[in-house]
Amino acid sequence: MYQLKRILVCVDLSEMDEDVIRYSSEIAKITEADSVYFLHAAKDLNLPQDVANKYQDVLAPVDETIKRQVEDTVYSYFSKEDNTEEHIDILEGKPTDTVLKYAKRKNVDLIILGKHTHKGKPKINQGKIAELSHCSVLFVPKGANIQIRSIMVAADFSENSKRALEQAMHIKEKNDDVKIYGHNVYTVPHGYHKTGKSYDEFAEIMKGHAEKDAQKFFKKHHIEQDMCEMHFTLSDDDKVHDELNDFAVEKDVDLIMVGSQGRTAAASILLGSVAEHILHYNNNIPVFIVKEKNHNMSFLEALLKI
Repeated sequence: MYQLKRILVCVDLSEMDEDVIRYSSEIAKITEADSVYFLHAAKDLNLPQDVANKYQDVLAPVDETIKRQVEDTVYSYFSKEDNTEEHIDILEGKPTDTVLKYAKRKNVDLIILGKHTHKGKPKINQGKIAELSHCSVLFVPKGANIQIRSIMVAADFSENSKRALEQAMHIKEKNDDVKIYGHNVYTVPHGYHKTGKSYDEFAEIMKGHAEKDAQKFFKKHHIEQDMCEMHFTLSDDDKVHDELNDFAVEKDVDLIMVGSQGRTAAASILLGSVAEHILHYNNNIPVFIVKEKNHNMSFLEALLKI
């Protein structure tokens, strides 16, 4: 697991900015971040020419005005006495591509942005950032609880879920009172009836396999099982994301963690059916997509022609 020492926080001048910046300040403390970059990416920073000419004596350049606005909120939650360095940049260009390029250029370890669930198209494409970023991504909804007391980790016992669990355990190291739930969703294969078993009988078989996989997983990675309370849920309709969301809401967790490898066939399935769906649930739970840093950097560079 790589350390989260360089954090990028995306601000869009919406009412969510204060929540995102406040939450970022807590994450920066937990990770003991060295640098936090605040970025506002706008498609166009120019005022209409007639307005600019008419009020040139009283209107500052748009980027300077935005920067002052962002600074006011940033320094409400980030102390200048901290060891963390804060940087604020206002850039013009396609917002989503600008964020991805900036994150790569600054070699950030984590991107934090608002989790928009309301109607209307956000300026930054959340799904594209989740899928293409070279590093982990944290989506913060409005009203998120900044005190992390419980975390749900989506567990399929792969290397992806190992990274997610490691990140959750790192947070627990900072606060031993944090409770970690591992949640595995299992299904019954469509051809179960050919075995002569009933649906319920085969469901029990699949649950048993999942429990054994969990034991092997913890043993292989030298993880004490009491660090993570495992739960197993049968999905009747293969909608893993629904089961994960329902469990997170039921347990009232403060953070959902999902592991992803990056732009690969397997990861695309994960992001398409799990992580990206979770982003659109109307709840106030932040979603942390944990990635292996730089795994898909060559793909990102080719796509954006960095």
